[in-house]
Amino acid sequence: FQTFPLGDSAGNEITSGCGYPAIITEASIAGDDSFLPHVAEGIEASAHNEFTCTSSNANGGQDLVQPQSAFIHAIGLSALDYATMASDGTALIWSPRSNITLYGDTAQVTTAAALGVQIALGTDWMPTGSMNMLRELHCADTFNSTYLNGYFSDRDLWMMATTNAANVTATDDVIGVLAVGKVADISIF
Repeated sequence: FQTFPLGDSAGNEITSGCGYPAIITEASIAGDDSFLPHVAEGIEASAHNEFTCTSSNANGGQDLVQPQSAFIHAIGLSALDYATMASDGTALIWSPRSNITLYGDTAQVTTAAALGVQIALGTDWMPTGSMNMLRELHCADTFNSTYLNGYFSDRDLWMMATTNAANVTATDDVIGVLAVGKVADISIF
């Protein structure tokens, strides 16, 4: 997990070039089962530039778009960017409540899904995100119904919160499905 994969915790934003203080290297995540960086958190050009510099080794960037990566947020991306993620097996962790509260928009999840990006649901953090997954799931369901014309089925949303989330965090060996040998909590209302 890395909130500042570009080493930019001081808040300096750049709109072009990869002159960030310390971009995590592709080599440093090569042995990780799962890598979860916050990338393209926002709607401005600087957010998209974060993806540019974490999706290619060009111009001083690092290609962190890897099969074990799951980009948290990825709001400021284009269809081509999501296609890059899909082709390299990089997932998206979607946090609609926090995204909408902070930026008035969220990741283009229908585009990402149509292109084959695996999507997991996450709560982000308490100040702007949901206090638990049930509330985040409700937010995603309401957003899906209201703004996405029901693009995602109930099963799709359930998978984002369970199996997909376990897959992208490399915890699917112990959680993510109701099965013998797995850790599971279930409540039925």
